[in-house]
Amino acid sequence: MRNRFKLIVLVTVVALVAAAGVQAAEYPRKPINVLIGFAPGGGSDVMLSMVRPLLERNLKTTLVPVYKPGAGSDIALTELAASKPDGYTTVISCTPQVPINAVVRETQYKLSDLLMAANVITDPGLLVVRAESPYKTMADFAKAAKEQPGKLSVGVSSAPGDDWFAAHMFQEAAKVQLNIVAFSGDGPSWQAALAGHTEGSFNNLSIVYSQVKAGKLRPLALMADKRTPFLPDVPTFKELGYDFTSGSSRGFSFPKDTPKAIVTTFADAVKQVMDSAEFKSNAEKTAFPSDYQNPEEYAARSRSRCGGGRACERPRSGSLGSSCWRALSMKRWRGGCPGGTFITPGPVSFPSWSEPS
Repeated sequence: MRNRFKLIVLVTVVALVAAAGVQAAEYPRKPINVLIGFAPGGGSDVMLSMVRPLLERNLKTTLVPVYKPGAGSDIALTELAASKPDGYTTVISCTPQVPINAVVRETQYKLSDLLMAANVITDPGLLVVRAESPYKTMADFAKAAKEQPGKLSVGVSSAPGDDWFAAHMFQEAAKVQLNIVAFSGDGPSWQAALAGHTEGSFNNLSIVYSQVKAGKLRPLALMADKRTPFLPDVPTFKELGYDFTSGSSRGFSFPKDTPKAIVTTFADAVKQVMDSAEFKSNAEKTAFPSDYQNPEEYAARSRSRCGGGRACERPRSGSLGSSCWRALSMKRWRGGCPGGTFITPGPVSFPSWSEPS
C-alpha cells in the first residue's frame, strides 16, 4: 500500500513537471499585459516604447500597455500581485520606488509577491527648467532658492521616489528650501515645468532628453558620478559641490510562482532585443542608458540599491540624508533611500523578492 502511494505521488510530480515544461515551451500563446504604475509620458513609457517593437517580434505576440497610475505605482503592483502567475501579466518595476513603497507605508502587496525578470535601464537623474527660464545655470537656480525660501516650485514624479529624494538631497546640500510638488509620473512633472506651472523638474535623462534636444527644456545638472556623453556640456551636481547622485532602474517583474522557464524565456527575449544592433542604434539616438540584468542580477542589484538587506541607523544630524529623514518623519513614514542607502529609525529587516523556482 505504501509503495503504491509513493508511486502515485511520483507520477503526479512527473505529470506536473511535464505540464509546466509544455506550458513554458508554448509560451507565449496570447498577448501579454504590461502594467504601468505611472501616467503616460514618463520613464516607464519611454522604456516600454524602446523595447516593445523588437520584443513583440522576438516573442511573436503583442505587449499591451495597461496604465494604472497612482500611489507611487502601488496600484499596478497590487494588481500584479493578485494576477495569475502564468506569464501573461508583467509590470514595469522601478528601483528604488518599488522596494521603498513596501517599507515606508502599508501596501496590499509584499516584495515577495514580485519576481524580478529583467532590468532594462539605469537612468541618472537630471534637473531641468523650461527654455525661457531665467535660471541659466545651477548657480542661478540655487541663488534664487536661497533668496526665496519655499517659493521655487519643482516637480517630482511621486513620493517617495528617486526624484523626490533627489529634490530633498539638493535642499540639504544647498541649504535651501523648495516647494516640492509630487505628480503622478515623470511625464506630468516635466510637462508642468515646460508649461511654466513649476520652475523646474527633478527627472531622468532618458525621459526629458527629447525635449532638451528640441530646445524646449534646459538641463542644469546631472545626478551622476560623471558627465554623460549624451549631454557632455551639462555638469554633475558633484562637480558643483553637491555631493549626491540619484537615478532610477526600470525593468520587468512577474507575479511570484511564475514558472522559472517562462521568466527565463521572457528575460532571454529582452536580452536578445538589447543585444541587437537596431536597439543599440535607437538607444544611442535617444540617450537611453541601457543596462540589462537577468533575473538573479536584477534582484541582487535592487537589494544593493537599498542597503543590501542590511539595517541602517538614522543619519546623523546635518548629514545629507537628514533632510530626507525629516521629510519622511513628517509623513510618519519609516525609512527612505537617499543616494541608494536605506535608512530607518532603528534596525529593520529589509524584505526580499521572490526567486525563480
